[in-house]
Amino acid sequence: MASFTIPFFALLLLISASSLPTAASIRFDSGLDRGKKVGDWTEIPNAESNKEIRDLGRYSVNEYNHDLRGVVESPLAFSGVVSAGRQVVSGIKYLIRVATVDTLTGDPRFFDAVVVVRPWLRHSIRDLVSFSPSAA
Repeated sequence: MASFTIPFFALLLLISASSLPTAASIRFDSGLDRGKKVGDWTEIPNAESNKEIRDLGRYSVNEYNHDLRGVVESPLAFSGVVSAGRQVVSGIKYLIRVATVDTLTGDPRFFDAVVVVRPWLRHSIRDLVSFSPSAA
């Protein structure tokens, strides 16, 4: 009887182990999964009136005027935010379409600003990654 019991339990163990879910098949529902991949860009609704996004847009124009503007270029005045999106990276990356006004000519100009915010740092560090004329 003992010689039959050991192979039977080994077979039973193999069958039950093969029916267990693997680590790859286990899906944790955090409540945040809405069918998007990690690192995808998400549109920020009502970005035009969102205080945080407007502050980041204003910050990007100020940084452009202080650090990136060429000598022959006129300063820009922040006019508003047209649209914005966010991406989670090593921080939160914002892509903000900023409306500005050329202070010398009064002409409206649009720029795409990319700002990375690291909110877990003591002073919530912000970095302007790029500030370029908008294609549309």
